[in-house]
Amino acid sequence: MEYGIRVTDTSELPSDPRTICPVEWREILPPGQIQAIYFGTEFCETLLPDFESAEELCRFSHDSGLDAVMLTPIVTGKGLGQLDHLLDQLTAVGWIPEVVFNDWGVLNLLQQRYPALPRRSGRLINRGLRDPRVFESRPTVESSLTDRGQRIRSMLAKSGVSALETDPDLEGSFLGNGSDGMERVLYFPYVFVASSRNCLIKADGAKTLDDCFTKGLGSNCNRNCQGRWHQVHRDDTSGPLWRAGNTLFYEIPRSFAEKHLLQADRVVLFERPTP
Repeated sequence: MEYGIRVTDTSELPSDPRTICPVEWREILPPGQIQAIYFGTEFCETLLPDFESAEELCRFSHDSGLDAVMLTPIVTGKGLGQLDHLLDQLTAVGWIPEVVFNDWGVLNLLQQRYPALPRRSGRLINRGLRDPRVFESRPTVESSLTDRGQRIRSMLAKSGVSALETDPDLEGSFLGNGSDGMERVLYFPYVFVASSRNCLIKADGAKTLDDCFTKGLGSNCNRNCQGRWHQVHRDDTSGPLWRAGNTLFYEIPRSFAEKHLLQADRVVLFERPTP
């Protein structure tokens, strides 16, 4: 097994990538070496890195002998323009990061403007069911399910996509058997559950609840979510839920995750929930 790890800075890399996970997860993950460093954002265009930060992580990856993989989110027209500018700056000075897209407009941008950048399909492209309440009622992967990912895999392969990256989902089979030539990648241990363009973290400074919704959501983002996450409790879900920024995550049962490992060429590990 090869690993990628999601980083937020250029700290020293662990000798064993599994050590960034909770201890109980290390029991199901096979040994392997770090192959790639992941950075960027999947869920919020406001959190796209600036050129200096992205270049620093590209250089850190290069100096470490690892692939640099930049995560990108669903974007508005403004966000697409910002991403275009960032990629233009990076390629102008010789950096060729692999790019994970979670937006069809970003895929088109990569095809039209940056054909030399390896493109990877992100976990938001997989629209499979990942409701934590259903995870708990169906803790196994059904091997007899129809291969619902076949058509989208075929389309992505024809678009020059080099990898499929996804959370484990209830239907299974999205990653296929690898016969289409795309690398199969799983994210652990935090599964994306829901996300929103509205972010309550932006409204932290609001003095009243009314200000929170009428003024806070429209205010400029000051990136208060960075380095912050907290556990969320729901009466209808026994497993741990985590909120980070505009996104809710779920730590899936390890027995369920273990079934999906058979489909993976790479596992990307997240030290914490990160938007």
